[in-house]
Amino acid sequence: MNEKQAAALGRTEAVFREVNERIAEAAVRFDADEVDLVCECADPSCVHRVEASVADYERVRGDGATFLLAEGHHDPRIESVVATEDGVAVVRKTDPAARAVVEALDPRQRPKG
Repeated sequence: MNEKQAAALGRTEAVFREVNERIAEAAVRFDADEVDLVCECADPSCVHRVEASVADYERVRGDGATFLLAEGHHDPRIESVVATEDGVAVVRKTDPAARAVVEALDPRQRPKG
């Protein structure tokens, strides 16, 4: 896989993460403990959902290179699984190009203004 392909996969995952950020914000506004998120995998046609506690989602989001995926949806060319539980996998980007893209697109690292 070349750098351009890895970066494209990272961009896809970043888009799903952006959707989940809005879902999580709504969950917090309504004092929900659990949240139903979209799978943050690199497959742009994926429609799988993952359930997580708001606290678990926040822990994953503490690192701009980690994502929540449906178990089995990771792409070993760009990421490794760091944890699994109840059908949900936490993955961390290992490919330098993919990691650079997802960290650059991390909405929690953008200046607010």
